[in-house]
Amino acid sequence: MRSGQPTLSLLLTFVVFCANDALAAGPDVCSVLPIATVNELVHQNLVGARADISEQANSYGCSYGPGGPVSVSIIRPGGAAAFARTTSRYPNAATVAGLGNKAVFDKRVGVIALFGDTVIDAFVSPGNLTDAELLAIEKSLVLALQKKL
Repeated sequence: MRSGQPTLSLLLTFVVFCANDALAAGPDVCSVLPIATVNELVHQNLVGARADISEQANSYGCSYGPGGPVSVSIIRPGGAAAFARTTSRYPNAATVAGLGNKAVFDKRVGVIALFGDTVIDAFVSPGNLTDAELLAIEKSLVLALQKKL
């Protein structure tokens, strides 16, 4: 019976190691929030999506369309600290009620929402959109991603 112990121990080590690696990797935002969904929410016909990932910053995002006129990203863990750093640089950002624990909007950076220690942000290039239209679209992008996490 003793010969089975090293195998079981090795198997458990492998499972724990693999589980930790899986937890360390962040979401593939381009897959979680596909371009078809983004096009419905932004009322555009964007083509192409490009992942925007920084493992060191725990930041996982996606830019949609040529030149990235629409982008969505998530930071976790460390979202609370990232939210505090970013919002301190935009002291005039408007508070967005009813979105996460805290949320702000500034048309230069989009909507940034904090959910526990997770930050989700969405940015849409303003074009001819009003601030109210931008806020509504960016908020819908944040909520669409948050629902899928």
